[in-house]
Amino acid sequence: MSSAVDDMLELHWLFDMIQTIDVGLVVLNTDYEIQLWNGFMENHSGVTSSKAKGMSLFDIFDDMPADWLKNKLDNVKALKTPFYIAWEQMPHLFPFTASRPITGLTQKMFQNVTLRPITHVDGSIKHLCLVVYDVSDTATSKVSLSTTSLQLNYVQRNDMLTGLKNRPSLEKAMEIVSASHAERQGDKSSLVLMEIDNLRDLQLKHGYKVCDQVLEGLASFLNDSVRAVDVVGRFTSSIFAILLPHINQENAVSYAEALSKRISEQTFSTTDGALSITMGMGIAEIRLHDNPLRDWLGRADQALFNAHENGPNSIKSAE
Repeated sequence: MSSAVDDMLELHWLFDMIQTIDVGLVVLNTDYEIQLWNGFMENHSGVTSSKAKGMSLFDIFDDMPADWLKNKLDNVKALKTPFYIAWEQMPHLFPFTASRPITGLTQKMFQNVTLRPITHVDGSIKHLCLVVYDVSDTATSKVSLSTTSLQLNYVQRNDMLTGLKNRPSLEKAMEIVSASHAERQGDKSSLVLMEIDNLRDLQLKHGYKVCDQVLEGLASFLNDSVRAVDVVGRFTSSIFAILLPHINQENAVSYAEALSKRISEQTFSTTDGALSITMGMGIAEIRLHDNPLRDWLGRADQALFNAHENGPNSIKSAE
């Protein structure tokens, strides 16, 4: 008699644990109909176990990726082996609200889910178990760290006003192109430095905020005016650069002439209305044995100086 009582108590404890454990437990038959639906699932779905039992899992959650999950469950049954779904692969398999939606960093619950076969006494698989773990704290922490890392990486590589590559990024790109040029002699590349004519007069007349709006518009315009392999950047506060791999100086001059004409015909929206600008441009081609940050850049900078000396909207190439 004592043994029977102990067995009953053990069954009671087991049932209580299933209902109160802080993970979701769902048992399905092979038709995906719910046989067990514990307290975790009740609390987060709003569907009681008595209502859920006998229902198809996909009738309760009609926005769940049914075909995808059925395929995984069928594989678990056929292979008689568990399958693990990480939150990185499927962040919100069950559309549950996060446990702390107000104080937390996410409104939805991130989940790891394990699919397990349940072996019948005859050795066949007649039921499948889904174990749902709330990993929102871990996931949001990793997402936050990843986002911060991406933002810091962006800040390190890009100019914050225009979004273009910054000077260190441009210099790194020039070094890469220079190394490629040294390996493949005869493969020419060119650098275009450009600066807005009379920028100081523009700043005095309209103010720095309006000039920043012009610079932002110019950056967008330049980004739309290059190939995928080209590198556009803000070299200094007033000088922009375009690195043209596999383009010799003659072709770079033709490109710059067309670009200069388009810029002079373009207007840039600002809080003071639409403004027009012109730019001086200096062009230099890389040469064998160049130090890219001294020789190549120096020739382009000298060409830009000569362009400004020649007057507004001028283009000069290195000698």
